[in-house]
Amino acid sequence: MNPLQPRRRHRLSHLMFALLVAALPFAATVPALLWQERQDLQASVRQQVDQGLQLVDGILDQADEAARILLPLAGGSCDKAVYSLRRQVAVAPFVRSTVLLDGDNVYCSSLSGSTRWAMPARGFVQGRMQLLSGNAVTPDVPLLYYRLNRGGDAAVATVDGRYLQLALQDVSDRILVFLQVGDHWLGPRRYGEGTMPARGQVEEIRHSSRYPFTVRSSYDVPAWHRHLWSHHAPLTVILLLLGLSAGATLYWLLGRPASFTDELRRALANDEFEGYLQPIVQPGLPDWRGAEVLMRWRHPREGLIRPDLFIPRAEESGLIVEMTRRMMDAVLAKLTKLPLAPDFHLGVNISRAHLQEGGLYGDCRRWAGLLAESGAVLTLELTEREMVAITPEVEALFRRLDALGVRVALDDFGTGHSSLVYLQQLTVGGLKIDQSFVAGIGSDGLSGHIVDSVAELAAKLGLATVAEGVETAEQFDYLSRLGVGWLQGFYIARPMPLDEFVHRVRQGGTWQR
Repeated sequence: MNPLQPRRRHRLSHLMFALLVAALPFAATVPALLWQERQDLQASVRQQVDQGLQLVDGILDQADEAARILLPLAGGSCDKAVYSLRRQVAVAPFVRSTVLLDGDNVYCSSLSGSTRWAMPARGFVQGRMQLLSGNAVTPDVPLLYYRLNRGGDAAVATVDGRYLQLALQDVSDRILVFLQVGDHWLGPRRYGEGTMPARGQVEEIRHSSRYPFTVRSSYDVPAWHRHLWSHHAPLTVILLLLGLSAGATLYWLLGRPASFTDELRRALANDEFEGYLQPIVQPGLPDWRGAEVLMRWRHPREGLIRPDLFIPRAEESGLIVEMTRRMMDAVLAKLTKLPLAPDFHLGVNISRAHLQEGGLYGDCRRWAGLLAESGAVLTLELTEREMVAITPEVEALFRRLDALGVRVALDDFGTGHSSLVYLQQLTVGGLKIDQSFVAGIGSDGLSGHIVDSVAELAAKLGLATVAEGVETAEQFDYLSRLGVGWLQGFYIARPMPLDEFVHRVRQGGTWQR
């Protein structure tokens, strides 16, 4: 069973888990943040109302002191009392005027001395305070009467409403704070009777313990999303990005297999490995005289994956055998129908895993049979990334392959473990000069000497030579003069998908010098 089938079946559950994790930073932080904001708002409003109460109490304390000083004069002569009335206006903060009453009638005023007008006690809250929008002298300026009674007489200190408004404005930070006396209210730059403006969902009220008034404020709890965006937009964006990043990471992790080997198995089951062919030419001939079949992994999410990222792991796990088998079957299914050049050289890499698996000879016999109709020759390129133990069974396998007409070449000659030992003990038909040596031609004297030595060794042993990594005209010409029989590299052609190779072969399979 494909180990990643459960992942496919539960992709939706993976997405749901990822979305849940994506929402966690936002869901875990925002409620606490909004709760704290609400607590802070409530605390701020309470503090404002408390401060407003203290300020108004302080203003009324001044009026109360002035009224208490004047109360003993109530009922007496105005001529004797008017000086004291005016003195309190001068020395008592916030007091605008003072009057004395005989019953409900004002008979002495700090403004006009002797006078006569009615100030009924019934208009005062608890007989002590009355809030008005103004009087005849200043009709547009609110004022507050503070009254103290003694028997049928009374003293009144008038507080300028503007002082009260300034005090309320001073404490009105996030919301407005209002003073209410009976049915009348006063706020920053406002006065009214009845219902106060801006009545919100939540109301804070403080009652004075000394005077008959209240200080109140109200506010609405804002919609959470508007409040969050207006006050914490950067944090909101960070939380969303953090959540999306965490969710995407989790989805990616859930979608990954338990191991890289499992991912290779999944890819093998889905036929994601395909053959790319890189043409090989012989100096002096215009058409392609061969090709190396190179494995590529076309991942459904990552795209085309480089061979060096998965081939070593595939060799270690042994999956490289089945991967090579399926790739060659797909390639030969199309190549055998092409008009290939005589003695067409078709190379494919093998490793220690192929020699140990036991099915290499059977695969080669089947592949060689398919190629026989076109005259092409199968060449196995033994990579030296891993040490191959040369046993009698391995020696016998190489002899049988040679008898079958399958050539064996040593890939990356000179860079691996035991190239010379392989030459000595195994039936080998060719050498492949590594591209690291070819790249040094013309610039690195040592690399040039190594290439010369390899070509000379191959000639003495009667072995075919292939040079890979030919990328410049200088390298091509140098190797041609040296007698290297087969050339391969970007200068000639890059590796191409099988369908493109088939199309170009049908178009002639030539290349331009």
